[in-house]
Amino acid sequence: MPDNPDGFEENPQAPFSADDEEENVIDESIWGPQKKLTAEEQASYDAWFRKKVQASLDYAKRPDAVFYTHEEVMARMRARIATRIAEAQKLED
Repeated sequence: MPDNPDGFEENPQAPFSADDEEENVIDESIWGPQKKLTAEEQASYDAWFRKKVQASLDYAKRPDAVFYTHEEVMARMRARIATRIAEAQKLED
């Protein structure tokens, strides 16, 4: 199984196919591809997930850990969205 089973980093800009029903598109954008995993894939995903959670817990205990407030995160996200909108508008012109 890949190091990143959700696949988001492979191509985060990939569009959904035009024949998807709106509900399926929303479900897959939130939950990822809807397919049955084999027992081996489930075990691999579980191990990957637990490793990521443990790494985050370990990081949070470090004295040099950096934490952001909700307001800081929202400001950064608004700036990213504004940048994307500006880039899209440039492409339209």
